[in-house]
Amino acid sequence: MECTRGSFNRAESISLQAKEALHQVGACVWSQFKFVSDPDMLPCYEYFAQGIQRHTSLETFKIINYHLPPSSWLENNVLSTLENIHTLRALELSNCSVSADDLSSLVDYIANNKTLSTLNISHTNIESEDTAKALAKALKKHPAICNVNLAYCSLAGGSAIVDKILAACKSCDSLKIGHEDFDKESVALVAKFMGKKNSLSSFSLTGAAIDNDNKKLLTDALVKNKTIESLSLQSNKLQLPGIIRNTKKITKSLSRLTRLDLSHNSLPLTGAKMMTSFLESAECKLITLIMSNNHLTTKGANVLLPALKKNTTLQQLDLSRNWLNDQCVPAVVDMLRNNSTLLKFDLTGNKSLKTVKQRAVSRWGYVEGQFGLDESRSTPHVDGGRAKIVKDALFDTTSLDSIAASNHTCALSMTGHNHNDSFEETIRKINALDASEGVKIRYKLVLALNHVNTDLYNPRSFDSIPLELMPCLLEMLQQGIGYNGFGKDIAPKAMPNMDTKKSSSWGTWNPLTRKREKASSKDVESLSRLYEVITSWQSLPQLFARGPGVTKVPKTKSKSKSKPRKRRKFGDESDDEDDAWIPKGARRTGKRKWNPQTRKREYIPPPVHCWTVPAADRDRACEAWRERSFVL
Repeated sequence: MECTRGSFNRAESISLQAKEALHQVGACVWSQFKFVSDPDMLPCYEYFAQGIQRHTSLETFKIINYHLPPSSWLENNVLSTLENIHTLRALELSNCSVSADDLSSLVDYIANNKTLSTLNISHTNIESEDTAKALAKALKKHPAICNVNLAYCSLAGGSAIVDKILAACKSCDSLKIGHEDFDKESVALVAKFMGKKNSLSSFSLTGAAIDNDNKKLLTDALVKNKTIESLSLQSNKLQLPGIIRNTKKITKSLSRLTRLDLSHNSLPLTGAKMMTSFLESAECKLITLIMSNNHLTTKGANVLLPALKKNTTLQQLDLSRNWLNDQCVPAVVDMLRNNSTLLKFDLTGNKSLKTVKQRAVSRWGYVEGQFGLDESRSTPHVDGGRAKIVKDALFDTTSLDSIAASNHTCALSMTGHNHNDSFEETIRKINALDASEGVKIRYKLVLALNHVNTDLYNPRSFDSIPLELMPCLLEMLQQGIGYNGFGKDIAPKAMPNMDTKKSSSWGTWNPLTRKREKASSKDVESLSRLYEVITSWQSLPQLFARGPGVTKVPKTKSKSKSKPRKRRKFGDESDDEDDAWIPKGARRTGKRKWNPQTRKREYIPPPVHCWTVPAADRDRACEAWRERSFVL
């Protein structure tokens, strides 16, 4: 968990990032800042340091993308507190402009620590050669560190210091190293280190330029290495295939890899062909392939993508920020239709891949003497490559069967928004759900029936559907994404509650359809669709046909009404019911009531109701009344 204001006292890890709000330490600053240019932020850092001092059982500590205060602040406020915490497992001070004195204190802390397993000080300039030597010595003697990240760290001392740090990380599981200042000799030392016997399972070389001589060294090192499963070569000015060649030794050595990152390099057509042969081989075990910002052209993509129809291991593919255009759409669609193992596909940043090729423009004028729409001058809407990929491979709404036959496993990322009627972002969320294929198809059917293609609820298209499924289809005709809690996992975050939100006369903006809708319009549309289907579907009476079983409904016995009691006349001799007389609304049963004296609930019988005149006086009065009436 990350530390917030509400959970600061019980956090197991503290993380402070510039891309997040600074309310984690008590302030409200949203952007990265320099402490030197804003000294008023010191109270926020002091509050953050005081919060750390209250903890004795931290497991993770992170400060990312922040310019820390001047020298000695890290030593006096953070490291002094971390020395007393014996449960810390991960320490990250990435891109924090750590001063030389604080960096020296940090190395001393690492040397005295016994519990750290992960250390990340990437994007840090180690300008002192003595500090770099001390860091190598601390890493070598540390008993528990197994993950070291020194990516984009400049190391004073050149290749000699690089050699010492590589030797110190020989027993680690993961190592990230590299900087644009690495010379040819330093890269050669890295290649030789990879070829030696070590325990590395993940290795990354970032920023360092690799020339032709070092390409051969890296190729030989990969052939000799037996442990690396995750390889990353980023920003190496490497023109692929480079180390990837179509030979048996290299193919066998690369068959161990499950993750390959070749981003920020160059992948020409020849490199795409080499990668295609590697992906098609039976020995390929890649799960993640990242080729972002590789200058990959449409021709290279048309060669590379068909190989994924045969590949059954790749789950994540990143081709973002390349040079792809609309001409690669058929290859992408064909791959998505024939691949069921790819889970994530990233095509963001390909600016030549358009969403709309031509926008619809309606022109009005006089046609045959009457003013109206001039179709000869109007231009129709033409979808771009992004919309075609979604509509042809992931969300084909031409029929109900085509929706069910679409790709429901690959979460495709291109723009991150819903444009026109492609519903790109919504389809990505549906395919990314951790749910069964039937649930995803149901969401797509509801989206298509109610928002995209109104011709799908034509009763003629329901004739081939089994009768048992018709109640489910009639139910979907009345549903909608974001209404009554349906599809809350895939609805946009800014989706208003259309059932309760009061909208103006213009309606409420719906980010799903990118239109203004009224709260009552949804119910009217769903009822009209349902009515049209019910009245037009010829097989509807079969849903209500009586099946086998009881044909007669047994009659239930009605309760007999009590006869009204006969009213007595005045002067009747039978007066036995007077004692049982009870006033209307009086209590007929006893009750239990709390007695404060005995502190118990005691039973109180119902009150006895009787005439206020005694019976003897009542008989005497009646007899006198008869005599008086007789005299009269």
